Amino acid sequence: MRRPKPTIHPLLAGASIVIILAGLREIGSVLNIFLVALLLAVTVSPLLTWQLRRGWPKWLSLTITILVVIVILGSVTSLLGVAVNNMVSGAGFYQDKVTELYRTGLDNLAARGVDISEIRKLEVFSPNKIVAYMTKFIENVFSTFGNFFFVVLLMVFILIEFADITLKADRGMFAPNSWQRRSADVTNDLKKYISINAITGLIAAVADFIILIAIGVDFAILWGFLAFLFSFIPNIGFILSVIPPAVLALIQFGWVQCVIVVVLYVLINTVVDNVVKPRYLGKEFNMSILVVFLSLLFWGWLLGAIGAILGVPLTMIGKRLWEFMNSDLDGHTPRQSIDAVSNTPAPDPAGGEQT
Repeated sequence: MRRPKPTIHPLLAGASIVIILAGLREIGSVLNIFLVALLLAVTVSPLLTWQLRRGWPKWLSLTITILVVIVILGSVTSLLGVAVNNMVSGAGFYQDKVTELYRTGLDNLAARGVDISEIRKLEVFSPNKIVAYMTKFIENVFSTFGNFFFVVLLMVFILIEFADITLKADRGMFAPNSWQRRSADVTNDLKKYISINAITGLIAAVADFIILIAIGVDFAILWGFLAFLFSFIPNIGFILSVIPPAVLALIQFGWVQCVIVVVLYVLINTVVDNVVKPRYLGKEFNMSILVVFLSLLFWGWLLGAIGAILGVPLTMIGKRLWEFMNSDLDGHTPRQSIDAVSNTPAPDPAGGEQT
């Protein structure tokens, strides 16, 4: 039986959305910590599930999973903290180099008869603005990861909930349309998307790191980690990840090394994004470049750098929740998660049922 859909005045709906978005933006710093903790919990949840389904005690499974995360996250945070501090302390040197390149470029344009008066008025191309924006963006990203204690604490609570839901779901304690079962469906989709992107992104990031080390570009571990984070942004993330090391290679060595960095980045990410990733991700997660770009703009505006990085997974969650809401209102059962496997026997062609 179809239930009547609730109606709401468009102006009231619009005002409600504006109020909710304003509230989310105000608590963006706190919400970012939760999102990073959720990302980590979903990423390591396969390890937790593997232990639980082999009969390991819940406390032991949680302890091992949390220790693995603390060791890895602590090591990465320490290395990145040193790199970020060195970059921020040397921002003046790089700003001078960018200014020198900027002036040289304008002089070359002027020598070829190009009117540069309008370009000089554009503050977006100002070296001070470029360096300040890049520094602020990196500090914004790593300030969230720097809240190590709160991220780990939230992740522990999320993993405890994951463990309880996994054990109860395996025992058949949830109804098919319960919120626990539906949250498990959303988590399965999110888990598949994040795990595949994490693995392929890590492969590309390690390759990028090795290239930058071989060329001698400063802060290679920082650019490698950013390449890993931007791998969660389809189509656009690669472009964002190549700009900082390419500019730094140009500042340090010149155009030849800059072009080498760009070409090798393009080769690596083309193979990963167009050959490796599609084999495992499937068409279910495909998004047009317009949707990706709008997700990047919206979540970046709402939550800052972390929102931009997690824009596509957040859009996926919103899409799945919207499907659940519509299925409830229409009286239909929502589609199963991508990883779900139906155990319902197929009907016999003669009209009976399989045994």
